[in-house]
Amino acid sequence: MSSGSGKRAVPVDARIGSPKVRRRSLVTRKNSKPMFSVVQVPHRKQRYETVGDWIPGRPAEIRVSKMKDERYAFLVALHEMIEYELCKMNGVTDAEVVAFDVGFENERRQNLHSADAEPGNDPRAPYRGEHEFATMVEMLVAQKLGVRWSDYEKTILSLGPKPKKILVKPLSRRRN
Repeated sequence: MSSGSGKRAVPVDARIGSPKVRRRSLVTRKNSKPMFSVVQVPHRKQRYETVGDWIPGRPAEIRVSKMKDERYAFLVALHEMIEYELCKMNGVTDAEVVAFDVGFENERRQNLHSADAEPGNDPRAPYRGEHEFATMVEMLVAQKLGVRWSDYEKTILSLGPKPKKILVKPLSRRRN
């Protein structure tokens, strides 16, 4: 490479660690704070039975259950950020969402919902529209990331509640 200036070309990686290179932030104001804090947690550490959760605050906390494929965690976080912003805009509170989701999981334990039923898709969910919109965006981004939706759903379901096994005793035949 000949640039005519007599300077050597420096690999990009070497310049990053150089004290002469200043990193620039996209945030220009000193008082600006992030809108979201995204953390991965062991599934058992979620507030209730969910793979993704948003907790209002400054910043809002997005909690995603740990998964092997980081694209899956990204998709869950994206869904939660969209759902949170839409709920906030439409006046749907965290307390309403949590109360509904916990009630739905109680109903699931009573076998009123299948193992793959999503609380946000229930017509009674106070955040149904917000959840469904977030899911549409999540599906579009999944396609762009090369994620097969069926594989993604299997992973999500594997973290959720395990279906109850109903043991049925075989009928004993009467000997005549």
